[in-house]
Amino acid sequence: MGTRPRVLLLVTLAEWGGAQHIVSLLARRFHERYALSVVCAPHGELVDRLRGQGIRVIGIPEFVRDPHPWRDAVALWKLLRIMRNERFDLVHAHGTKAGLLGRVAARIARVPVVLFTAHGWAFTDGRAGWKRWLLAWMERFVARWSTRIVCVSAHDRRLAEQFGVGGQTKLVLIRNAIDPLGAPQLDADAFRRTLGVKELPVIVSVARLAFQKDPMTLLDAARRLAAGTVVLVGDGPLRPAAERYVRDHGLGDRVIFSGMRRDIASILAVSDIFVLASRYEGLPLAIIEAMMAGLPVVATRVGGVPELVEDGVTGLIVPPRDGETLTGALRRLLADPELRHRMGMAGRERAFRDFAEDRMARETQKLYEELLGARVTNGARSWAATSPEYRR
Repeated sequence: MGTRPRVLLLVTLAEWGGAQHIVSLLARRFHERYALSVVCAPHGELVDRLRGQGIRVIGIPEFVRDPHPWRDAVALWKLLRIMRNERFDLVHAHGTKAGLLGRVAARIARVPVVLFTAHGWAFTDGRAGWKRWLLAWMERFVARWSTRIVCVSAHDRRLAEQFGVGGQTKLVLIRNAIDPLGAPQLDADAFRRTLGVKELPVIVSVARLAFQKDPMTLLDAARRLAAGTVVLVGDGPLRPAAERYVRDHGLGDRVIFSGMRRDIASILAVSDIFVLASRYEGLPLAIIEAMMAGLPVVATRVGGVPELVEDGVTGLIVPPRDGETLTGALRRLLADPELRHRMGMAGRERAFRDFAEDRMARETQKLYEELLGARVTNGARSWAATSPEYRR
């Protein structure tokens, strides 16, 4: 009699973000169905959440965000050792670095089923031209070792086809989804005071303060606005520059840096508008969270954003790196509470209908079962062959 299939979920960092949210969701949904483990950096919110739910986590300290030849080589060696020792039936890597190192290790370890989810391609629009082509070449090279490649948006699937990554037979579309945050019970005025809000309405952005999310264009728009408070939730390498900009332009009373927070649902509940000024994206979970909270969204026309935000219905879409147009969209919503409410309710209905976690979990499980079943049928290593009883 066989055992449960052995599944490994792999993501580089353990600090909370879109890929970590999806890994956490899949781990929670699948850890009783499969013999499931997660590999990531050893410290961070993802590790805390998973271990709190009794899910096995294997930490690799050498997992870091930026390229680092020595650490990357050590991480690859550790991954290979883990995969060889544990003989996983399926490895599912999330994100660029985990996808590269994970697929190389899985290839050497002869893992039967290897999946990669691209949470926004590294060669998407907004990158320097030579970097795009180099990263696309790398993705084409390792795509041959992927059983399937999961794209989180139709935009990303088209981009992969355009750059010859994977081909139509390997590419699968499974859009991101989230577990609804729920409606917190709180005194809105009191909570706003704890955040430091002095002037309504509240414009909130939940994003890493980094080049991709372009906080400087958002701050340029905040400088042009005559009313409202902008709350930036998140941290990152551009925070010092952003804080300097706020000081230099006298925006201290109207721009709040709240840092990393775990009470996102409460912050969204006391806000009026959500904004994301990204240069490039996959399918941002922060927008889905904002829509589920009933907020109208102002976001840039990049990546899969137009697949989330219906322009003029659930929010407003603007060009990236265009502070003037972004300001105009925010002014329109600030001046019209009825429009904010109507767009927010339309977005909430759409988010709960199309982007709740049940749909994504079902589609992912169907893919797992299809590929695992095909491997057994085709004579690859069976689940029974991976059990301790078999190996003894």
